[in-house]
Amino acid sequence: MKLNPLKIRNLTAKYPVIQAGMGVRIGSAGLAAAAAKAGGFGTIASVGLGDVNNTDITNYFEHCNQALAGLIREAKAEVAGRGPVGINVMVALANYDLIVKTAVREKVDFIISGAGLPLNLPEFVGDADIALIPVISSGRAFELVVRTWLRKYNRRPDAVIVEGPLCGGHLGFSMDQIEHPETCSMDKLLPEIREVSKKYDMPDLPTLAAEEVACRADIEKFLRMGYDGVQIGTYFITAQEAGIDEKSKQVFINATKDDIVIIKSPVGLPVRVIKTKLVQKVLSGERTPFTCPYRCLRSCNPAQSLFCIARALMATWSGDVDNGLFMCGCNLDAVKKIYPIQEFFDTLAGE
Repeated sequence: MKLNPLKIRNLTAKYPVIQAGMGVRIGSAGLAAAAAKAGGFGTIASVGLGDVNNTDITNYFEHCNQALAGLIREAKAEVAGRGPVGINVMVALANYDLIVKTAVREKVDFIISGAGLPLNLPEFVGDADIALIPVISSGRAFELVVRTWLRKYNRRPDAVIVEGPLCGGHLGFSMDQIEHPETCSMDKLLPEIREVSKKYDMPDLPTLAAEEVACRADIEKFLRMGYDGVQIGTYFITAQEAGIDEKSKQVFINATKDDIVIIKSPVGLPVRVIKTKLVQKVLSGERTPFTCPYRCLRSCNPAQSLFCIARALMATWSGDVDNGLFMCGCNLDAVKKIYPIQEFFDTLAGE
């Protein structure tokens, strides 16, 4: 099966692959640039770019903006127009509007937005020529996004990413759905999304699958199902260019699907993670005390949260495996080595 290019708005990638914008700092400039040059859409994670451990920072949000601008410039300079470079921004961020506005100023090619419904994303983008890609987990959620964008901003999505119940990171499903994934599987979600697309005069809207993609066969499975492409997260975590310490990459490599559990994140959503020392504490109800002068998440209550997710993900980035949080998808068993991302894209060439 020949893999056709992925076309979104006025952007084209050689292969129908979007690299997920994984935070904190996994999807950094290096990974995004490498994915874009190799033939995919390269995505920078915009979450956690300020130093949560530096209490001397008086303006945390501005520090995040400056860091993001630097990453975008670095990635775009490396790519030099050879592929699309964009960002992923979580709706749950307290500085959501500032992050989007920074991305607009830096002229990113696309913005992916999930971890909540990005109902006001077009407000902060204005008339900038940027592809807008919501992340959803149901037809009902997608219709709410589309209806709101049309009514308030006269704007339609340029593509949509559909996250299934087996994907990694924060999940847009109830625990009952997560425990019974067959009730909301990717083949069931696609007709819902297509129905909304047709209803709002978007019959050819690029629709991307985000769930358990680690090889060409996985991509072909979703293309045959009717999707136009895929988003890949978990499998790219251990790419050489992924922006986390090698000790943390080894945690992903050494773990198996039997090590995966679901916990409640301070973001307010279920999150799929590897069972580590930190997660064992969370599962037992033990709180890791912390103070928070920044309030980087809208929904986080530092007095009630069992741990600081920003500090935990920074620990993952730095290789502090005892205190890190390791988000993953259900296809963790496919993650077995550290490799250059070009190696993966080379398998996509030809028939």
